[in-house]
Amino acid sequence: MTDRWQWLGVLVFLLGCGGPAKTGVDLKQEAIAFNDAGYQYYRQSRFDLAQGKFEKALEYNRLIDRRSGIAGNLNNLGVIAQTQGYLEEAVRLFKEALAVNRELNDPAAICETLNNLGRAYQGQGRLREANAVYLEALDQARQLPPGPLLALTLTHLGDVARAHKDYMPALNYYHQALMIDTGGKDRRGRALRQERLGRTFLDLKDYDRAAVYLKEALSEFRRLQDTDGIAAALKDLTFLALARGDNAEARLNGQLLLGIYQARGQEQEARELEALLKQGNGR
Repeated sequence: MTDRWQWLGVLVFLLGCGGPAKTGVDLKQEAIAFNDAGYQYYRQSRFDLAQGKFEKALEYNRLIDRRSGIAGNLNNLGVIAQTQGYLEEAVRLFKEALAVNRELNDPAAICETLNNLGRAYQGQGRLREANAVYLEALDQARQLPPGPLLALTLTHLGDVARAHKDYMPALNYYHQALMIDTGGKDRRGRALRQERLGRTFLDLKDYDRAAVYLKEALSEFRRLQDTDGIAAALKDLTFLALARGDNAEARLNGQLLLGIYQARGQEQEARELEALLKQGNGR
């Protein structure tokens, strides 16, 4: 979740009848502070508190008509809504942010918001619409130097292809993204793409190549202390071990993953994993 700040001219607003007037610069700084606080709460998974801070930042940015800030806050609120499962609300917020970013004619901001909107569509099972917005995001990303936004967009297109079981296009998208990560020395990006490649080779029952990519991804996520990435790679490796009939390896990876789920309070995921390990079945 990002917000791109730009300076505006100084505007004066009175907040009620009492107290001193606040300038546009004052409100801008308060909006930034609220947005930063919201981001910190988001990183702690304290979503209600994060939402309150982002809403306050949005209120102040609207007062001074600070368009880039408004778009950023709407995006952040959309991510909160999506995280909490309110996908219709997320779609509405992302569309509102997209309209503002189109007015600003900012390819990076448009691309980021389209990717957010596509993920919300995917969550609703609207894969055709998701693919359409990702293709538009790809057009925007190609107006920029190759970097994380282009790699992200290619990855999302790969995810849609994989959901349709179009594995060869999915692998192609992931490989393109991995080349961008490698060129940009983006370690987390490389790990993300390696995990996707490993997962796709697992779908294809190419277990040797799946293992190579997934083990490399897990090692990098551990170096980065990225618990989301560690959990994703461990889950894939657990499925891989079960598919190979290696129940001991499945239990080893599964127990590590179970510890993450329990520490994060992911009770449903923990129950499903425990049931899977008891069954000892492959995919």
